[in-house]
Formats: sequence, structure tokens, C-alpha cells
Amino acid sequence: MAGGKETPRQKMIGMMYMVLLAMLAMNVAKEVLNSFIIINGAIENTNKAFTAKNAQTLGEFEKQNSLNPTKVGPWLADAQSVINSGNAVYDSIEVLKRHLMVKTEKFETFDAFVAGKSEGLVTAYDENNSDLDTLFSIAKLGAKDNYDIPTYIMIGSDASTLKEGAYTATDLRLKLEGFTGDIMKALSNVSTSKREDFKKEAEFDFSDQLINNNEKQIWEMANFYHVPLAAVITNLSRIQSEIRTIQSGALNILMGEISAKDFKFDKVEAKVIANSNYVTLGDSFKADIIVAAYSTTDNPGLRVGTELDTAGKAESEWAVKNPLEKDDERMSVKDGIAHYGYKPTSEGEVKWGGFIVLKEPGTNKEKLYPFEHTFIAAKPSTVVSPTKMNVVYRGLDNPIEVSVSGYAATKIDAQTTNGSLTKVSPGKYTLKPGKGKECKITVSVKGDEGKSKSLGGEGFTFRVKNVPKPEPFYAGVTGSGKVKKSRLQVASKVTAKLEDFDFEGVSYKVVGFDFVANVGGRFVRETSKSGNLTSKMKNIAKGQKKGDRIIIENIFAVGPDGTKKSIGNIILEVQ
Repeated sequence: MAGGKETPRQKMIGMMYMVLLAMLAMNVAKEVLNSFIIINGAIENTNKAFTAKNAQTLGEFEKQNSLNPTKVGPWLADAQSVINSGNAVYDSIEVLKRHLMVKTEKFETFDAFVAGKSEGLVTAYDENNSDLDTLFSIAKLGAKDNYDIPTYIMIGSDASTLKEGAYTATDLRLKLEGFTGDIMKALSNVSTSKREDFKKEAEFDFSDQLINNNEKQIWEMANFYHVPLAAVITNLSRIQSEIRTIQSGALNILMGEISAKDFKFDKVEAKVIANSNYVTLGDSFKADIIVAAYSTTDNPGLRVGTELDTAGKAESEWAVKNPLEKDDERMSVKDGIAHYGYKPTSEGEVKWGGFIVLKEPGTNKEKLYPFEHTFIAAKPSTVVSPTKMNVVYRGLDNPIEVSVSGYAATKIDAQTTNGSLTKVSPGKYTLKPGKGKECKITVSVKGDEGKSKSLGGEGFTFRVKNVPKPEPFYAGVTGSGKVKKSRLQVASKVTAKLEDFDFEGVSYKVVGFDFVANVGGRFVRETSKSGNLTSKMKNIAKGQKKGDRIIIENIFAVGPDGTKKSIGNIILEVQ
């Protein structure tokens, strides 16, 4: 069962259901099945009451929305989602119950069942027709003790492999899990703590359940395998009751959010919301000045400077001691928020402040709330730095980062005079130099007015170098040196390595070399068209004796720029 908070009536009905189910397991007399008629009827009456209660709550949402659609609209949409998702799975269970009744009573169609139970008075069946509810009741079932057909429909013929598809226990579980997910999604706008607490109530308990002799069964088997039709129908009604309970809990949380968002005043203060506390010369400092928790339906006034009335001066010693030139042209008020823009002309700390003015409800008397704020004005500075080296290399995608203090990375643009500079993400580029010996990077930024301006004077210059030639290696040796015969016998290829080159991901591939060695008193030359030794080369290497020499020459490799280069020779002496 789900963890939703149940009423005492629901708890009592649930307990009675479990007792009856236990009695059935002990093969108590068939009359016990008739008790399920009472239990199921009580559950269905409870479900109708919860359905009406949830509809009433939704009606209250709609009423509140008509009064304040801006505030209530989003919560109404979430509440409607709770109703829709719950009704969808609730109705699908109702269809499942009726399907089980029809098939267990051995009618071929719904119409045949309805006609048979109503003695021909009803000629058509409508799944959504509530007038037929009385026909689909346990009391009218002649096969309420049948467990073979319900088991086959919901579990299948093989208990070890659960049946899937429509009208199965597997499908029911998927729908219940989906319903929980939909409910939590509808509560995505409430606080995390409330969502986490309610998640425990919204989740159904699908853990293994104990049956006879302390044997455990999976949820599907424990609830629907070898269980009489009367008990199955009652169990499904109980699940419907849990759905209505979860719906009700979710709606109550959403309704609480509406009242939680109402304005409640306990202290009123002026607040400054600045776009940035760091402003470069030539750009504008901007800030929003609001009264915390005050309704946006009443526009405040704004006064910046010292031309204030006596009452205002009494409430703000700062405004008297720190005068600022009043500038009404840089002020505006909209939707309850006052806006002010100030462009500094010199570097350093800038203090400014004033009063935000509200009219007291009912009296229209002005109430002044003082505020003050500080920001830093500085000259723009530009930094361009290679992230992995002090120079840039031809043929490689050199990572470059560009930043300008006081500007977001999205407003920065960079260009180069030699090669290509590709933006990877805001502030990050890859520089691929051209044929020139230098790359000059110029930087520009986009200001508040959308106009671009250049920074950094003539730009930033980087030297361009070719990727250094790699060193050839064979059997762990480069250049010339001695090698043990044991190591020579397992060496199988010639490689090219860049020593002390701190650029990740750069490599050379050997594409050919000559292998020269003494065989039977004469030097033999073998050629490979890759970095691997040929079979003949390996046999020659294994036959070398102490004091013999092997020469690896004409070694060619291809680097990241695709150019084939000669990279030197290796001379080995066998130890």
C-alpha cells in the first residue's frame, strides 16, 4: 500500500480486508466471500466521498484563480495535473475490475454481460456510464469464488513468468508507478523538503510480501495469484482508494502554496538589487530598488540625493552625510519596482543611496524607506592566456581562454590575424595558426547598448612554432646504446615519442624504417612500411649475439599536421 495518510475509516476497512484474505487462505467457509461485498461497498463509498472532496478542492483553485490568475494560475495548472493523472489510472482500474467480472462470469462481451445481468433491459455498454455501476458489483456475481480466471488474466498460465499487457498485474504496477511520477512532477514547484516528505506517501509499497508459512512472494503474486474474484475486486477498490488519498494530499500541498505566497508584512525594508558590484569605466551601473515583501500592484516613488523633506532626512543620516547629485532622468518605476542607472566617471568605490517612497494604505501619506549601496568602478582589463603552453604550435588546435574583467564571457569576442580562431564555448577558443611566424589576437566586448568596442590596444601576440621532431625508440633505446638480448627478443616495433612536450594528445606514428644487422658474417637490410618489425626482422633480432650491432635507420613518422618526417637513427649493441 502507499504511505498516504488514511482516515480511521480507511484503516478499519483495510484491516478487515486483510483479515478476510487471511481467512480465505485458511480455506474458511465460502460465506466469508460474502463479507467482501460489505468491505468493497464501504471502500467504494469512501472513494466516492474522496472524489467529491477532490473535485471541491479543484473548484476552490478555480475560484481563487478567477480572483488572482497571475498568482494562482501556475498552481491551478499543477492541481489540474494531479486530478487528470489520478483520474486516468483510477478509471483504468475501474475498467480492469469490470473486465475481470465479465470474463469470470464467462460472458464474451461487455454488452452480453450487461444484457444478462439486467435481463435484457440494457442493450448497450458504455465503460464511462455510471448508471451501470450497480450491475458491476460483487453481489451480482455468481462466480465470486473463482480464482482460476482472474489469475490467468492478471498473472498468466505460468506463475514463474508474469504475463504482460492490458489487464495484467504487471500493467497495473506500471500505471501506479507512473501515477506516482506524475504526482511528484506536479509538485515540482513546491519546496524540496515538502516534496521529499510527500514522496513517501505517494509511493506504493511494491516490496515482497509474506504469505503462508512465512513464504515471501512478489507484489503481483501476493495480491492476484490464486485469489478469488471477490477479493481481487475488493483489492483493486482499495488501490483506487489509495489513489484518491494521494490526490487529496497533493492538492492540499498545492493549496497551501497559494496561501504561502500571500504577502505577510512583519518588517518593511528598502532593498537594492544591483546588476553587478564591479563596473568598468565607460559602462553603466544599474540597480533595482524594491521594498521587500511589498505588493507589486502599487508603484513606489524613488528619490536619490539630498533634496528630501525633513521627515526623510530624519530617517537617513547617511543621505545627509553622503550627498549625491539628484538625477530624475535616470530613474523609472514599473510594476512596483524602481529602476536607477548611474554611470561612474572615475575609478574606486562608489557609494550612493536615497529613499524609496510608498503611500500608506488608507491615508495616502508618504512613507520613506532609506537605502544605501556600494559598488566598485574600475578600468577595463583584458587577459588572454594560452591554457597549456607559452607559444602556439602550427598544425594543432591550441586551446586559448579570453576573459575581460567586468564582462560576462558571452559578451566577449576574439579574432586572430594568422590562421583560425574557433569559439568552443563562451570565453574559450581553439587557435590553429597559419603559415606566419606570429598570431595576433584582438579582443572586443559588447556593451549594454549592444555596440562592440575593442580592448587591449593592438592585440596580443603569440609566437608560432612547429611541433618538435620526435625521438625514435626501439627496445627502450633512442640514439645509441646497449640493449640486453632478452629485451631485444620481445621488442616488436619502432615508436616515435615527443620528449618534454606538454601538449596533451599530440603523437607521431612511425610509417617506415630500415633494419640493418649482421647475419652470418654479412650485413643484411630489411625494410618495414610501418612501425612494426616484420617476421624476418624478429628472427634476425633473436639470432643476435653479444657484441653484435643492429642499426635502425631511415625512420620516417607522420605527425598531427600530416607531414612525413625523417626522425633519425638508432644504433644498438647487444649485451
